[in-house]
Amino acid sequence: MTRIVEVYAGAYASGKSETSINRARQFAIQHKKITLVDLDTVEPTYTLRPLAGELEENGINVIAQLDYCGIGTAGSYITPLQINCLNAQGDIVIDVGYGASGLDILDVVNNIEKEKNLKIYLVINTSKYETCSVENIVEDFELSQGLEKRTWKKFSGIISNTHTGDETPKEDVIKGYEIIKKASKIIGVPVRAIGVDEKMIADFDFTYDGVDVWIYKRFMPRAFW
Repeated sequence: MTRIVEVYAGAYASGKSETSINRARQFAIQHKKITLVDLDTVEPTYTLRPLAGELEENGINVIAQLDYCGIGTAGSYITPLQINCLNAQGDIVIDVGYGASGLDILDVVNNIEKEKNLKIYLVINTSKYETCSVENIVEDFELSQGLEKRTWKKFSGIISNTHTGDETPKEDVIKGYEIIKKASKIIGVPVRAIGVDEKMIADFDFTYDGVDVWIYKRFMPRAFW
């Protein structure tokens, strides 16, 4: 069976880490072997690292740098396990940092350019100014591709993840999706899924407008070091 290797990137507060965690949970719930890799060196004080124990109790193998904390890239380093994360058995989900350099961290991962199953997704939250309009999303898309251009470093899809924290009405989720849908047609990259907080599970079916709906359990509010 072909394994899955997915990378999640996005602007600050897009929900890329929450998306990465919940995507890994999907595999764990299905009793699949899944590894979640933390490669967020942009803001190491607010990543999935403090959640490693809890996630492993939920059947998710976590690869992260756990023993040091600092501010910005100067406060982080990459371990051999992270560099060689593609050696892990089973499916793999990778969370990278935000901004222009976020995706460039993939350059340190051994053999990622040879990974035939690699899929890179851009997580977008239209409640943030950086991605609040079609024009801004198109600009953010270009920025998020990284400073070092690589033929393998391209987005396979978009995750529509409009939210405002604990109190996000269904109408905002749908409005955000419609904006992202318009941008996706300009960019030429499809919307892969719509992220929805578990509080709204009764408001959505498994799909909306032909797009998969992913139900999120929130972990990241507990992730600040």
